[in-house]
Order: sequence, then structure tokens, then C-alpha cells
Amino acid sequence: MSNSVLNQGLAPQFVAAETLRTLVPVLAPLNKIVTTDFSAYVGEKGQVVHTRYADSFSASTYSSSTGFVPASAVSNDVAVTLADHKYVATAFTDTEVATISLDMLRRVFIAPMANATVKSLFDAILAQTTAAAYPGTPFYSGTKANFNRQSVAQGATNMTKANLPFADRSLLLSPDAFGQLLQDPSVAQYLSIGDTSVIRDGKVGRLHGVDIYEYNGFTAGPAGEHLNGIASCREGHVIVTRVPAAPTTGGGEQITVQDPDSGFAFALRSWYDWTKGLSNISASWITGNSVGNPNAALRVVISDL
Repeated sequence: MSNSVLNQGLAPQFVAAETLRTLVPVLAPLNKIVTTDFSAYVGEKGQVVHTRYADSFSASTYSSSTGFVPASAVSNDVAVTLADHKYVATAFTDTEVATISLDMLRRVFIAPMANATVKSLFDAILAQTTAAAYPGTPFYSGTKANFNRQSVAQGATNMTKANLPFADRSLLLSPDAFGQLLQDPSVAQYLSIGDTSVIRDGKVGRLHGVDIYEYNGFTAGPAGEHLNGIASCREGHVIVTRVPAAPTTGGGEQITVQDPDSGFAFALRSWYDWTKGLSNISASWITGNSVGNPNAALRVVISDL
């Protein structure tokens, strides 16, 4: 096989296709918990993106003497600064480029690069989920042994008391919390839940109106606060990403890779460094995150984890 064919493993068009295959499954839980403003638009570090959420209203009693008295329409501005230019990069020697295959590139390099890309988005959200930023009643607070289906039922009640809508309720859990829930007999028994996927596939699915997902990365949560889950309807957190502008000089190539399901996009660059003799590829994006509605995300706190 000629080197020209082997070298196609580093062509951005081929790398992009393989990257999407690894991004699609891992981004899904983030979109269930967080309001995302992912875009293929070009942005720059320091740019500010605004969104808003409205205060709650209360019903009034009509009186013919006063008529219909409108309440002030109060909304809260959420300003998200694109504070960080993130990237994941790797380089290959001339020998590696001449002998590597596309399948090897995908399995050995692209998958971990994609995971690092997505992990950085999760890390930013988890780090800001502090008790001070989200002071409301937790979805759950207690020990690992007591986290079960009844805890989810009480957590759903807490979401209702926090005036969160019934639609699109989701719960992101650490592996320890998720695994504890899997062991609850009332969750695992087919006659209780009507689904064999708990035992067969390790999937809880939906309990008490809440879709449940697992994520292995809660070590990025606030230090000492024992965060092991977030329950939300996507209104408690906001994360914004943009694509950096393409270089106009210096050689190489940049294309934009966008996940069709989540909309997340990043710049995929490929270039050769003649001085070092290395073929480089990098994924690059600009991102910022902020607290949205502080009452719209409920924390799962497990004190002995």
C-alpha cells in the first residue's frame, strides 16, 4: 500500500468522520442537564453571550374597582463569557504517518482526544455546581447505602417544590450512586419497573418522571462537597462554545467538525512542522459557562463518597 493512501489517516476529512462517532454517545447526558449554546459560529476569547430567564409569577384576584393590574415582567440576565480557548493536540513522526492506518488512528488517538474534549465540558459544569451557587433543597443528601428508588421519588418531589417543570426532568449520577440504584430490588425487578434493561443492559431509564444517566467524572466537582449527581430541566447551567477563526497564513488546514445531534462544534486543524518533522492534529474550541437559574438545578450529595 502506498504512503499516499496510508497518509489519508491524517487528512482532516477522514479524522472528522471518526471523531463524530466517539462524540455522539458521550455528549448526550450533558444536553439533558445543561442549556447548551453550541455553535459553529466563529468566536473569540473574551466575547460575552447573553441569555435570560424569567422570574416566577403569582396569580391575583380580579376586582372591578382596580381591573387587571399587570405585574412587572422581571427577567434575569445570564452573561456567559467565552473565557477559555481549549484544545487537545497530538503529533506523529514521519515514520508513524507512513505506517499508521485509519483504523489505528481512530482506535488509538481519536477516541481519547474526543473524550478529553467532552470531559472538559462536563468538568466546567461540575466545578461550578457548588452549594453556594445552588442553595436550594438538594435532590438527595445522605449516605450511599440509603440512596434508592424512594430517594429518587423524594427527589422528584423536591423538584416539584422548586417549581421545576415536569417535562424533561433528568438526573446525572456518578457511577457509585448509579450503581447503588441498580442494586435496589424494586428497580431491578421486571414486575416493578416493566423493563428488563436494568439487569440485561445496566440501564435505569426513567424513574418517577426523571430520566437517569451515568457519568464517570464527578471528581471534577467542588472539593469537599461530595457532589454525586445533578438533577435539572436544563435551566440551572448554561454552557456556550464557539469555533476559533482559521489561520490565514502558515500552511496546514482547518475544518469545522459539528456533532449533528448536540450541535457542538470545534476546529480540527492539521499541519506539518518542517522544523520538528512532525505531523500535527488538534481539536480546538472556545468555551464559557455560567450559573443559569440557581433554583433550577438540585444537587445529589452523598456524604460518605
